[in-house]
Amino acid sequence: MNVLKELTREHRHILKGIQYLEMARAALENNLKPPPAFFHTATLFFSDYADRLHHFKEEYLLFSLLASKKGGKIDLEMGALRHQHELNRKSIKKIRNALSGYETDSEIAATLLLEGLAVYISILKRHIYREDHLFFPMAESELSDTDKELLHTRFLEEASGSDTKTLVMQNMSRLEELGKMMSKFLRAS
Repeated sequence: MNVLKELTREHRHILKGIQYLEMARAALENNLKPPPAFFHTATLFFSDYADRLHHFKEEYLLFSLLASKKGGKIDLEMGALRHQHELNRKSIKKIRNALSGYETDSEIAATLLLEGLAVYISILKRHIYREDHLFFPMAESELSDTDKELLHTRFLEEASGSDTKTLVMQNMSRLEELGKMMSKFLRAS
């Protein structure tokens, strides 16, 4: 397993979820109401898969190894990526907090939901682009074969836990469910 390719592969799943969020946002902007269950499922997917699984690997495995190897030379870039992770956590919380009002047709809640979606989608798309096209290629060139093997071992240890396997399977099901819910909603609209 090439760790950086694995992270990039995970980005494809996250971007698929973002596509569904963009469809929901467009519907909201046109005064349509995607089902609250869609947003509940989306917040679970992004909290568990993007943040708990994927960002853990980046922040605690990859970034830690790079920080020790580079002696502070790329701390600013890693700090920016971590900051984007934190902003996205706050956006997911904002989306989640707006849902109870959204369920009761509150216009204020719908606006807060749109705000959370806009920030989340925009920052995450930029974040993934920067990682895939700038940060990961730099990491690939900076890591020795020994570093890559160590990272590979740590990733395998993380992936081998039964909780992790279950979480990945649950979230791939959630991603599929998001697609089905959005397709059904768009057909009915």
